[in-house]
Amino acid sequence: VYVKSDSADEAEGVSKFLADATVQWKNLALEVRSVRSMLEEVICNWEKYGSTVAALQAWLEDAEQVLGQSENIKRDFFRNLSHWIQQHMDMNDAGNFLIETCDETVSRDLKQQLLLLNGRWRELFIKVKHYGRADEVDKLRQDYQDAMNTLKLFLDATDVKMTAPVQVSFLNVRAFVQDVEEIKQKVPAMDAACRAAGRTAQLLSKDAPQEELLQMTAVMASIKEQLSKVCIREGCLPLLREAQALLHPLEEMEKNITGFYQALEKASCITGAGRPGGPADFRQQCQVMQKLQTASQVSVSTEWRRQEEANSSLLRRFEESRVELEKVLKSAQSCVTESGEPEDLLRKHTDFFEQLDQRVLNTFLKACDELTDILPEQEQQALQETVRKLHKRWKVGTDVTL
Repeated sequence: VYVKSDSADEAEGVSKFLADATVQWKNLALEVRSVRSMLEEVICNWEKYGSTVAALQAWLEDAEQVLGQSENIKRDFFRNLSHWIQQHMDMNDAGNFLIETCDETVSRDLKQQLLLLNGRWRELFIKVKHYGRADEVDKLRQDYQDAMNTLKLFLDATDVKMTAPVQVSFLNVRAFVQDVEEIKQKVPAMDAACRAAGRTAQLLSKDAPQEELLQMTAVMASIKEQLSKVCIREGCLPLLREAQALLHPLEEMEKNITGFYQALEKASCITGAGRPGGPADFRQQCQVMQKLQTASQVSVSTEWRRQEEANSSLLRRFEESRVELEKVLKSAQSCVTESGEPEDLLRKHTDFFEQLDQRVLNTFLKACDELTDILPEQEQQALQETVRKLHKRWKVGTDVTL
């Protein structure tokens, strides 16, 4: 039998004591580090709270005085409002942390101070919050103005090119065709610029004065109308087709006239060189040919303009009838989606649809038929799709009442 000696028991006791002491020391060190970390966080929040409170109080005093100044002074002063919004948030974060960690007396004082400062901040912020987006609003205004300038330059240049008189000759008409083709190529970019300007105006609606918004709305409506007329309905496409159709006949006519002049000159040299009246006869013949050429050009120009005016008239009638039909369909849609008492709705629907004029649809369909005759085949499909959609909307609106 093995029996432990007293020295062995003592060694075992010392080892156990050392192990327990080590564990306790580690626990104590952990607690000390935790307390130290907490104290450091408290100190950091006290410093943050003290600095933000001092800065915010001073800024609030200045801001409350600036409220009585001119609009430009207020815009400049509150331009960096976002910085003070962040300062206000930092103050509340630090204050709320200290309220949770400090004793009741300190917490009560902190709550009172935050309550007063937040009240002053809230009262001021309601009056000046829109200045916080001043830089963004200025950029939106500049973007909108740039888009408007681009569109106006395009429309003005287009109007000059498409309304200027064209002397009917192959070179002049070819130059005109090139100008119109350039306009046509710019249409997608101008259409995109118009849509972008519309989105920018929508963003500005939250911050711009009412007077400015009304002006922007009027300008946008005018630009859209001009762009639609020039680019789609009454402008470059019909003119381009008519001008392109003139090119080959003009080229052939001018070649024939030039050839005739050359032949006439040679014949005159051969048959009239020895006669005194030969050169005079030749000059007289040339004058007659020049008169014939001028008359031909005038005739071609007159016919071209007459045809272009007739096509523009058809396009105008189509656009007017489409707008009128859209207006009626929009009114019908508004009527059938209105909410209220069933009896009142039935009476309103009955009154509205009894007054609905079938001639509005008939006028539109007639204008479509007339327009189809002058459109190239690739454009007829788009027109037919528009007619189909509008006709379907008309049918749906009238079927609702049955």
